[in-house]
Amino acid sequence: MRGETNMLLMNTGEAGALHSSGVHHVDIETGKIVTEWRFGKDGTDITMRDIANDSKGAQLEPSGSTFLGLDDNRLCRWDMRDARGRVQTIGTSSESPVLHWSQGHQFSRGTNFQCFASTGDGSIAVGSVDGKIRLYSKSSMRMAKTVFPGLGSPITHIDVTYDGRWILGTADTYLILICTIFKDKDGKEKTGFSGRMGNRIAAPRLLKLTPLDSILAGTDNKFHGGQFSWVTENGKQEKHLVVTVGKFSVIWNFQQVKDSNHECYRDQQGLKSCYCYKVVLKDESIVDSRFMHDNFATSDSPEAPLVVATPMKVSSFSIGNRRR
Repeated sequence: MRGETNMLLMNTGEAGALHSSGVHHVDIETGKIVTEWRFGKDGTDITMRDIANDSKGAQLEPSGSTFLGLDDNRLCRWDMRDARGRVQTIGTSSESPVLHWSQGHQFSRGTNFQCFASTGDGSIAVGSVDGKIRLYSKSSMRMAKTVFPGLGSPITHIDVTYDGRWILGTADTYLILICTIFKDKDGKEKTGFSGRMGNRIAAPRLLKLTPLDSILAGTDNKFHGGQFSWVTENGKQEKHLVVTVGKFSVIWNFQQVKDSNHECYRDQQGLKSCYCYKVVLKDESIVDSRFMHDNFATSDSPEAPLVVATPMKVSSFSIGNRRR
């Protein structure tokens, strides 16, 4: 999405395909495809698994010309202008123009990237099939500054706070919440995006359903799309986390779950899990649950509304008075 006026849609070619050969540039106001592009590098067509904004707030800007791309072993930045600075045009060829690969790296093998997200300053968090989460600075996509070891389950979705201090990874049966803050040898506070954490990585927190709610949600239903509430300003803090599972939208209070003295953690040993949450129940399986931008919070409703999409309906409401 760009400034709520245009958006990029991946062209998968076939229903259910995991990789896309290009993107459509769509004008939201007219509903028409403005341009189609192919992904290519060094004269060869390639595919992408996912695309994302350059930074957490980039989709609010209407004039951006670049975006991020991810494939199993590729992490890159695409430019919708050509290498000489001109806007891409189709010209006389019947083929779609090729996007300009402006930055990135193609790894030889083994990374098995699956999902990614960007911070407010454009740093990148990438989740993998093996459960590892890699942190890349804005300036280099070749080597991760920090790698969080996996817990065995694939990371199917990832989000990061605007300031880059916290990461939320989605696995099939839990969310993993990771703090990226550490102090370097000089005592200076950094995040894992800007420095190498090494053995200073703190133990993550796991967010799970209770055994009863796991049964009610359906044993075949998996967690998907875990997100922080949406903040795009320095100094503002995300307030909630939300994930979808079956007919449930499950919401955690971010301030509670990141507090090491939270009552859920007091009698636990090893990796600690939080079961304090609210559930929004719908009549049919939920496609996605997202918070609206923090600007939509009002004095009457200080929490930004939650938007829940099912196959037949999209609804939004305040979670302030929601009960389990």
